[in-house]
Amino acid sequence: MAVLNRYVLAQVAKPMMATLLVALLVLLAERMLRVVDLVIGWRGSLLAVLEMLGYLVPHYMGLALPAAFFIGILIVVSRMSREGELDAMMAAGTGLPQLVRPLVLASLLIAALNLVMIGYLQPYSRYAYRATVQAVTNASFLTLMREGVFTTVEQTTAMVESASPDRRVFGHVFIYSQAANGDQVAITAETGRLRDVSATRQITVDMERGVQQVVPAERPADAESAPRTVTMRFGTFATTIGDRRGDELAPRGEDERELTLPELAALRGAQQLPAEIEPHEVEAELWGRVVRVLSIPVLPFLAVPLARGRRRAQRSYGLALGLAALIAYNQVIGFGESVVDDGQAGALLALGVPYLLFVAMTAWIFVRAAFRVPRASGGAAIDAAFEWLARFLPGPLRRALGAA
Repeated sequence: MAVLNRYVLAQVAKPMMATLLVALLVLLAERMLRVVDLVIGWRGSLLAVLEMLGYLVPHYMGLALPAAFFIGILIVVSRMSREGELDAMMAAGTGLPQLVRPLVLASLLIAALNLVMIGYLQPYSRYAYRATVQAVTNASFLTLMREGVFTTVEQTTAMVESASPDRRVFGHVFIYSQAANGDQVAITAETGRLRDVSATRQITVDMERGVQQVVPAERPADAESAPRTVTMRFGTFATTIGDRRGDELAPRGEDERELTLPELAALRGAQQLPAEIEPHEVEAELWGRVVRVLSIPVLPFLAVPLARGRRRAQRSYGLALGLAALIAYNQVIGFGESVVDDGQAGALLALGVPYLLFVAMTAWIFVRAAFRVPRASGGAAIDAAFEWLARFLPGPLRRALGAA
């Protein structure tokens, strides 16, 4: 039996790793376009791109690992069924319960790895990604700033006539920016001093002895006599460089997605929560992660019977049905998380009930496949329905499906 266990696990590992690699490349490629655009826009380096993509790996690994494991089982069991290996195993007294045993042990290991991913690594990597974005923008501004050269950062253009060796004190500063509402702001000052530069805060310049001029984008209807510009002289004035939304990178823990599982559990029933987090958001995030981890050990019991080929059938639908079932279940859990997050339902109803139904359906499918003799003509109705639907498909696609 140990030989069979090793054989099954070795066969599943190959397509699983290939699927995992392809899935990660596809998911990272989609995000890489935005990361490269961001870094190039801020004159960042290739190392910054690789660092930011590295922070995204735990997030995508948590999605791709269970799916790759499920697809690996589907591919291997389907091949074993086509080539008669399952028939040989059953003739030797090995049924589906013995076949699924090593896969269940592997699923427990994958569930533990996924628990570490989504319970601990993802929260820290998500925050590190945001901090890196902020650090890239700050470092890029300090690198680009040159004496007598206009430097544009997003909606802000700045120029200084002189700078200290450490590039923290500037002389004769000019800053022009356009706010999100269209207002145009121009500031000139004799000196400007950078505050402490941090990856979690925007660059702030303390201006001294200068003038600020504001040109509103829209004037009130009853203000024909009002001046078109507002001019203010100041002794000291502080302004930010770059995005003028004024928000800073909050410390980790202000977003429930950046909290680890123990931190989420500690917030359940707490009297005081972070300002941006509601109790139902904690419930949605906590139980959403728990349900996704607990769903992994169920996958072998669903994949094995679906991938098992039907006798005297024109074609097998196990792979398509398995993928459709996995996608549908993931969508249901995602919808349940959003419902709980909005406070419209409890976690037991929106997440617990779909999970229990998934377990019950999987148990019924596995028991039926493992302990009941399949009917020889059990797939005739499915084949007939497929042939009827295929008549409406284009010719090349119909021929490709017919050859599959």
